[in-house]
Amino acid sequence: MIINHIQEQKKLLKARLKAVLLTSDEAKRLNIQNFHSDKNGKSLELYLKEHAQSEDHQGITKVYLVKDIEADSIVFFFALSAGLLYKEIGMEDINLSTLEKEIVDLCVQAYLQGDSNTTADEVFSWYDTESIDRDKLRRIIEDRIRIKSAAREDLEKTKEKFHINRVSKTFPGIVLSHFCKNTDYSLPEVLSFPIGFYVFWEIIVEQVLHIASLVGCQYLYLFAADNTEDIANGKTVLYTIDWDPDDTDNQAEPIYKLVEYYKNELKFEEVQDLTILKPYYDFNCFSLAQRISELAEHRKAAWIQHSDVDH
Repeated sequence: MIINHIQEQKKLLKARLKAVLLTSDEAKRLNIQNFHSDKNGKSLELYLKEHAQSEDHQGITKVYLVKDIEADSIVFFFALSAGLLYKEIGMEDINLSTLEKEIVDLCVQAYLQGDSNTTADEVFSWYDTESIDRDKLRRIIEDRIRIKSAAREDLEKTKEKFHINRVSKTFPGIVLSHFCKNTDYSLPEVLSFPIGFYVFWEIIVEQVLHIASLVGCQYLYLFAADNTEDIANGKTVLYTIDWDPDDTDNQAEPIYKLVEYYKNELKFEEVQDLTILKPYYDFNCFSLAQRISELAEHRKAAWIQHSDVDH
Protein backbone atom coordinates (compact mmCIF):
# COMPACT_ATOMS: atom_id res chain seq x y z
CA MET A 1 0.00 0.00 0.00
CA ILE A 2 1.29 3.46 -0.89
CA ILE A 3 0.77 6.35 1.54
CA ASN A 4 1.54 9.65 -0.15
CA HIS A 5 1.62 12.15 2.71
CA ILE A 6 4.73 12.10 4.89
CA GLN A 7 2.77 13.10 7.99
CA GLU A 8 0.53 10.06 7.49
CA GLN A 9 3.58 7.85 7.04
CA LYS A 10 5.05 9.16 10.29
CA LYS A 11 1.73 8.62 12.04
CA LEU A 12 1.64 5.03 10.81
CA LEU A 13 5.18 4.34 12.04
CA LYS A 14 4.53 5.99 15.39
CA ALA A 15 1.62 3.60 15.93
CA ARG A 16 3.58 0.54 14.81
CA LEU A 17 7.14 1.02 16.07
CA LYS A 18 8.28 1.01 19.67
CA ALA A 19 11.72 0.87 21.32
CA VAL A 20 12.17 -1.57 24.21
CA LEU A 21 15.24 -2.35 26.29
CA LEU A 22 16.92 -5.59 25.34
CA THR A 23 16.85 -6.68 28.98
CA SER A 24 13.14 -5.90 29.49
CA ASP A 25 10.48 -8.57 29.78
CA GLU A 26 8.87 -7.31 26.59
CA ALA A 27 12.12 -7.71 24.65
CA LYS A 28 12.60 -11.23 25.96
CA ARG A 29 9.55 -12.30 24.00
CA LEU A 30 11.31 -11.30 20.79
CA ASN A 31 13.76 -13.79 19.35
CA ILE A 32 16.99 -11.94 18.57
CA GLN A 33 18.25 -15.05 16.79
CA ASN A 34 15.83 -14.08 14.01
CA PHE A 35 17.65 -10.77 13.53
CA HIS A 36 19.83 -10.67 10.42
CA SER A 37 21.90 -7.83 9.05
CA ASP A 38 23.22 -7.42 5.53
CA LYS A 39 26.62 -8.88 4.75
CA ASN A 40 28.42 -5.72 5.82
CA GLY A 41 26.79 -5.61 9.24
CA LYS A 42 27.55 -9.11 10.41
CA SER A 43 29.70 -7.82 13.26
CA LEU A 44 26.67 -5.87 14.53
CA GLU A 45 24.46 -8.95 14.23
CA LEU A 46 27.04 -10.98 16.13
CA TYR A 47 27.22 -8.31 18.83
CA LEU A 48 23.45 -8.40 19.34
CA LYS A 49 23.29 -12.18 19.55
CA GLU A 50 26.41 -12.88 21.60
CA HIS A 51 27.49 -9.80 23.57
CA ALA A 52 24.66 -7.30 23.90
CA GLN A 53 22.89 -8.99 26.83
CA SER A 54 26.07 -9.17 28.87
CA GLU A 55 27.15 -5.59 28.15
CA ASP A 56 23.69 -4.29 28.94
CA HIS A 57 23.58 -6.10 32.29
CA GLN A 58 27.08 -4.85 33.15
CA GLY A 59 26.10 -1.26 32.42
CA ILE A 60 28.59 -0.94 29.57
CA THR A 61 25.87 0.11 27.15
CA LYS A 62 22.09 0.10 26.91
CA VAL A 63 20.71 -1.83 23.97
CA TYR A 64 17.28 -1.17 22.50
CA LEU A 65 15.19 -3.20 20.10
CA VAL A 66 12.87 -1.30 17.80
CA LYS A 67 9.90 -3.61 17.36
CA ASP A 68 6.94 -3.61 15.03
CA ILE A 69 4.01 -4.01 17.43
CA GLU A 70 1.67 -5.50 14.81
CA ALA A 71 4.18 -7.94 13.32
CA ASP A 72 5.83 -8.62 16.70
CA SER A 73 9.22 -8.54 15.02
CA ILE A 74 12.47 -6.61 15.35
CA VAL A 75 12.94 -3.77 12.90
CA PHE A 76 16.20 -2.23 14.13
CA PHE A 77 18.42 -2.35 17.14
CA PHE A 78 20.55 0.45 18.52
CA ALA A 79 22.74 1.01 21.56
CA LEU A 80 23.59 4.09 23.59
CA SER A 81 26.38 4.63 26.08
CA ALA A 82 27.95 7.54 27.92
CA GLY A 83 30.81 9.26 26.16
CA LEU A 84 33.28 12.08 26.57
CA LEU A 85 34.96 14.51 24.23
CA TYR A 86 37.59 17.01 25.31
CA LYS A 87 39.69 19.90 24.17
CA GLU A 88 43.41 19.32 24.52
CA ILE A 89 45.72 21.99 25.81
CA GLY A 90 47.09 23.63 22.68
CA MET A 91 44.21 22.51 20.45
CA GLU A 92 44.21 26.03 18.94
CA ASP A 93 47.50 25.18 17.21
CA ILE A 94 45.64 23.44 14.39
CA ASN A 95 44.35 26.84 13.29
CA LEU A 96 47.71 28.61 13.57
CA SER A 97 50.33 29.11 10.91
CA THR A 98 53.82 27.73 11.46
CA LEU A 99 55.04 31.21 12.37
CA GLU A 100 52.19 31.84 14.80
CA LYS A 101 52.72 28.48 16.49
CA GLU A 102 56.44 29.21 16.86
CA ILE A 103 55.73 32.57 18.52
CA VAL A 104 53.19 31.06 20.92
CA ASP A 105 55.54 28.21 21.88
CA LEU A 106 58.45 30.58 22.54
CA CYS A 107 56.38 32.85 24.76
CA VAL A 108 54.77 30.04 26.75
CA GLN A 109 58.05 28.16 27.26
CA ALA A 110 59.81 31.34 28.39
CA TYR A 111 57.13 32.06 30.98
CA LEU A 112 57.05 28.51 32.33
CA GLN A 113 60.85 28.50 32.61
CA GLY A 114 60.79 31.76 34.58
CA ASP A 115 62.35 33.88 31.82
CA SER A 116 60.78 37.28 32.49
CA ASN A 117 62.83 39.01 29.78
CA THR A 118 61.30 37.08 26.87
CA THR A 119 57.93 38.78 26.77
CA ALA A 120 55.41 38.61 23.95
CA ASP A 121 56.49 42.06 22.76
CA GLU A 122 60.13 40.94 22.75
CA VAL A 123 59.31 37.83 20.70
CA PHE A 124 57.16 39.86 18.29
CA SER A 125 60.15 42.13 17.66
CA TRP A 126 62.15 39.17 16.34
CA TYR A 127 59.77 38.66 13.44
CA ASP A 128 58.13 40.58 10.64
CA THR A 129 54.71 40.26 12.23
CA GLU A 130 52.72 42.66 10.08
CA SER A 131 50.83 39.72 8.60
CA ILE A 132 49.71 38.26 11.94
CA ASP A 133 47.09 39.25 14.45
CA ARG A 134 49.04 40.21 17.59
CA ASP A 135 45.92 40.57 19.74
CA LYS A 136 44.80 37.06 18.79
CA LEU A 137 48.21 35.63 19.65
CA ARG A 138 48.31 37.49 22.97
CA ARG A 139 44.96 35.93 23.93
CA ILE A 140 46.18 32.46 22.98
CA ILE A 141 49.47 32.92 24.83
CA GLU A 142 47.74 34.16 27.99
CA ASP A 143 45.20 31.35 27.89
CA ARG A 144 47.90 28.71 27.27
CA ILE A 145 50.03 30.02 30.15
CA ARG A 146 47.04 30.04 32.49
CA ILE A 147 46.07 26.45 31.70
CA LYS A 148 49.60 25.04 31.65
CA SER A 149 50.43 26.78 34.94
CA ALA A 150 47.28 25.36 36.51
CA ALA A 151 48.15 21.89 35.21
CA ARG A 152 51.62 22.11 36.73
CA GLU A 153 50.20 23.31 40.05
CA ASP A 154 47.68 20.46 40.00
CA LEU A 155 50.49 17.94 39.50
CA GLU A 156 52.55 19.44 42.32
CA LYS A 157 49.59 19.45 44.71
CA THR A 158 47.98 16.08 43.93
CA LYS A 159 51.12 14.13 42.92
CA GLU A 160 48.94 12.42 40.31
CA LYS A 161 51.57 11.49 37.75
CA PHE A 162 49.89 8.46 36.21
CA HIS A 163 46.47 7.67 34.74
CA ILE A 164 45.60 11.36 34.56
CA ASN A 165 45.35 13.29 31.30
CA ARG A 166 45.07 17.00 32.01
CA VAL A 167 43.03 18.77 29.35
CA SER A 168 41.65 22.22 28.69
CA LYS A 169 37.95 21.30 28.85
CA THR A 170 35.67 18.26 28.77
CA PHE A 171 32.33 17.80 27.00
CA PRO A 172 29.94 15.04 28.17
CA GLY A 173 28.28 13.11 25.40
CA ILE A 174 26.22 10.12 24.31
CA VAL A 175 27.60 7.52 21.91
CA LEU A 176 25.33 5.86 19.37
CA SER A 177 27.50 2.77 19.47
CA HIS A 178 25.34 0.43 17.37
CA PHE A 179 22.65 1.07 14.77
CA CYS A 180 21.55 -1.80 12.56
CA LYS A 181 18.53 -2.86 10.49
CA ASN A 182 16.96 -6.32 10.46
CA THR A 183 17.07 -7.23 6.77
CA ASP A 184 14.37 -9.87 7.29
CA TYR A 185 11.87 -7.16 8.23
CA SER A 186 9.69 -5.60 5.56
CA LEU A 187 7.03 -2.95 6.12
CA PRO A 188 3.91 -3.62 4.00
CA GLU A 189 3.49 0.09 3.28
CA VAL A 190 5.75 2.01 0.90
CA LEU A 191 7.52 4.95 2.51
CA SER A 192 9.02 8.00 0.84
CA PHE A 193 11.99 7.92 3.21
CA PRO A 194 14.21 5.14 4.64
CA ILE A 195 12.76 3.56 7.76
CA GLY A 196 16.14 4.02 9.45
CA PHE A 197 15.73 7.77 8.93
CA TYR A 198 12.52 7.62 10.97
CA VAL A 199 14.07 5.38 13.63
CA PHE A 200 16.92 7.82 14.14
CA TRP A 201 14.97 11.09 14.23
CA GLU A 202 11.81 9.95 15.98
CA ILE A 203 13.01 7.14 18.27
CA ILE A 204 16.73 7.49 18.94
CA VAL A 205 16.72 11.29 19.12
CA GLU A 206 13.74 11.22 21.49
CA GLN A 207 15.66 8.87 23.79
CA VAL A 208 18.79 11.04 23.58
CA LEU A 209 16.81 14.19 24.42
CA HIS A 210 15.22 12.42 27.37
CA ILE A 211 18.63 11.37 28.69
CA ALA A 212 19.92 14.91 28.20
CA SER A 213 17.03 16.21 30.30
CA LEU A 214 18.26 14.10 33.22
CA VAL A 215 22.04 14.43 33.00
CA GLY A 216 24.36 16.91 31.34
CA CYS A 217 25.13 15.93 27.75
CA GLN A 218 26.43 18.19 25.00
CA TYR A 219 27.22 15.93 22.05
CA LEU A 220 25.80 12.88 20.31
CA TYR A 221 28.44 11.03 18.35
CA LEU A 222 29.08 7.79 16.50
CA PHE A 223 31.66 5.90 14.48
CA ALA A 224 30.47 5.12 10.95
CA ALA A 225 31.72 1.87 9.42
CA ASP A 226 31.93 2.80 5.75
CA ASN A 227 32.93 -0.42 4.02
CA THR A 228 30.23 -1.75 1.67
CA GLU A 229 31.59 -3.05 -1.61
CA ASP A 230 29.80 -2.84 -4.95
CA ILE A 231 31.17 -6.01 -6.54
CA ALA A 232 29.04 -5.69 -9.68
CA ASN A 233 30.66 -2.43 -10.71
CA GLY A 234 34.10 -3.50 -9.63
CA LYS A 235 34.56 -0.60 -7.28
CA THR A 236 33.83 0.36 -3.71
CA VAL A 237 30.53 2.16 -3.14
CA LEU A 238 29.31 2.95 0.34
CA TYR A 239 25.60 2.60 0.91
CA THR A 240 23.06 4.04 3.30
CA ILE A 241 22.11 2.16 6.43
CA ASP A 242 19.03 0.54 4.93
CA TRP A 243 19.63 0.36 1.20
CA ASP A 244 19.34 -3.34 0.40
CA PRO A 245 21.31 -4.42 -2.69
CA ASP A 246 19.61 -7.85 -2.59
CA ASP A 247 16.07 -6.43 -2.69
CA THR A 248 14.98 -6.69 -6.33
CA ASP A 249 11.85 -4.65 -5.60
CA ASN A 250 13.91 -1.74 -4.33
CA GLN A 251 14.80 0.44 -7.28
CA ALA A 252 16.59 3.07 -5.18
CA GLU A 253 20.16 3.75 -6.15
CA PRO A 254 23.00 3.98 -3.60
CA ILE A 255 23.16 7.77 -3.78
CA TYR A 256 25.11 8.46 -0.62
CA LYS A 257 28.18 7.03 0.88
CA LEU A 258 27.44 6.12 4.48
CA VAL A 259 29.41 9.02 5.90
CA GLU A 260 27.70 11.42 3.50
CA TYR A 261 24.36 9.91 4.45
CA TYR A 262 25.02 10.56 8.12
CA LYS A 263 26.05 14.12 7.28
CA ASN A 264 23.25 14.99 4.87
CA GLU A 265 20.33 13.05 6.33
CA LEU A 266 21.19 12.68 10.02
CA LYS A 267 23.04 16.01 10.30
CA PHE A 268 26.29 14.72 11.81
CA GLU A 269 29.57 16.51 11.19
CA GLU A 270 33.23 15.59 11.33
CA VAL A 271 34.76 16.23 14.74
CA GLN A 272 36.65 19.53 14.77
CA ASP A 273 38.45 21.45 17.51
CA LEU A 274 37.74 18.59 19.92
CA THR A 275 39.38 15.27 20.71
CA ILE A 276 37.33 12.10 20.64
CA LEU A 277 38.17 8.83 22.39
CA LYS A 278 38.10 6.09 19.76
CA PRO A 279 38.16 2.46 20.98
CA TYR A 280 39.76 -0.45 19.15
CA TYR A 281 36.34 -1.80 18.15
CA ASP A 282 35.76 1.34 16.05
CA PHE A 283 39.12 1.55 14.31
CA ASN A 284 38.71 2.17 10.55
CA CYS A 285 35.40 3.92 11.22
CA PHE A 286 34.71 7.62 10.71
CA SER A 287 34.06 9.81 13.77
CA LEU A 288 31.00 12.06 13.49
CA ALA A 289 29.21 14.24 16.04
CA GLN A 290 26.52 16.88 16.52
CA ARG A 291 25.44 19.08 19.39
CA ILE A 292 22.50 17.73 21.35
CA SER A 293 21.21 21.29 21.76
CA GLU A 294 20.79 21.40 17.96
CA LEU A 295 19.00 18.07 17.54
CA ALA A 296 15.49 19.53 17.56
CA GLU A 297 16.34 22.03 14.82
CA HIS A 298 18.24 19.41 12.86
CA ARG A 299 15.26 17.06 13.05
CA LYS A 300 12.96 19.75 11.71
CA ALA A 301 15.35 20.48 8.83
CA ALA A 302 15.77 16.80 8.03
CA TRP A 303 12.02 16.22 7.72
CA ILE A 304 11.58 19.33 5.59
CA GLN A 305 14.08 17.83 3.17
CA HIS A 306 11.79 14.82 2.75
CA SER A 307 8.48 16.60 3.07
CA ASP A 308 5.98 17.97 0.60
CA VAL A 309 4.54 20.26 3.29
CA ASP A 310 6.02 22.97 5.48
CA HIS A 311 6.33 21.73 9.08
